[in-house]
Amino acid sequence: MEIREGFLRTKLGGRTHVLPYGQNIVDCCDGISLNETGEILWRGMESGYSSEELVCLLRQEYGMAEGMEGRLREDVEGFRKYLWDMGMLREEEREEYGWNPLYFSAGPLKIAYKGPEEVYRSYFSKFGCEEGEEDLTVQIACMPPRHRINGRVILRNGEVVLMDGGDAYVFLFPGFPVLWEMHVKKDGSHALLFCEYDLIERDAQDIFHAIRFAVLVAAGERGLFFLHSASLLYRGRAWLFSGRSGAGKSTHTNLWREAYGVELLNGDLNMLGIEEGKVMVFGQPWCGTSGISTEKAHPLGGIVFLKKSLENLCEVPETSEKILAIVQRMISPAWEEDLLRRNIAFAEKVERHCSVWRLSCRPDREAAEVMKSAVDGSLDLDEMG
Repeated sequence: MEIREGFLRTKLGGRTHVLPYGQNIVDCCDGISLNETGEILWRGMESGYSSEELVCLLRQEYGMAEGMEGRLREDVEGFRKYLWDMGMLREEEREEYGWNPLYFSAGPLKIAYKGPEEVYRSYFSKFGCEEGEEDLTVQIACMPPRHRINGRVILRNGEVVLMDGGDAYVFLFPGFPVLWEMHVKKDGSHALLFCEYDLIERDAQDIFHAIRFAVLVAAGERGLFFLHSASLLYRGRAWLFSGRSGAGKSTHTNLWREAYGVELLNGDLNMLGIEEGKVMVFGQPWCGTSGISTEKAHPLGGIVFLKKSLENLCEVPETSEKILAIVQRMISPAWEEDLLRRNIAFAEKVERHCSVWRLSCRPDREAAEVMKSAVDGSLDLDEMG
């Protein structure tokens, strides 16, 4: 039960008032006057007191005998509701926006989705799972935020502005009319996305992609990371093909499918984590425009970094080059120095556990043959060892 920042408690002519300042003035928040009881409760809430602690505070202040707790609780809850109605409590204090929870998985992450069912049906139902203790709750609010959180701008481009809002990241989405803003707790436990209800059916894909930011935060907090790559299944392992935009990820995986009948796992984005000492590739819903995704998990065999060339040549880079290539293709948050260091530490683990190649190639079948020969050689060595 926390009071939002941007309100000043002050005395005016001997009476206590609470006045808005900064963004709260822009958001048209009203000031209030406090009687003696209200001032006691406000001071207690400023100190982070719970409801029961506020009840004890009132009883002590007024010297009331035990047995009056029921009436005092009514006073506390009435004051809390008044502050909520005035927009003075943090948005997270509101728990329900009229949606029943639906559940889906992104790899090992269990996510409770509370929002329009049409978004869930279109993008998450394939990954549906049973109700249980969730890692992340995604709450959709079909209304503008009652108040806006400001903070230090971390990054911005034409599609997203990211701010440090204290215990939460604040995402703004200029150019996406269905999205107002999203608040994501830094521990990855909760995301609150404000949307324009009338545009949801038309622009549901924007909501789907916005939710990915919250999943990236939750995943990183739980040792899971995302690599921009296409993937396929060969000899019981997942093989990732990565590179700069236009390097030929989709072309190369399709060459393997046509030549060797392999299963494609994801066309754009793969979630990695370490499980029982093995690097695993976990299925999750986001796959770019490819439409190729899977719910299954497979051990990682290796990563191939593609580079356009006039000849087909497979090489093993130096260790530092391998780690750097992995880090540069990760889309897990690297918004601050500590997050980048976390990504680097994970990339170092991946490099130690799996094969990493650089394939200079043309978009032809011979490129697939050259790469398959290297993969088979690596697997044969593993089996002999």
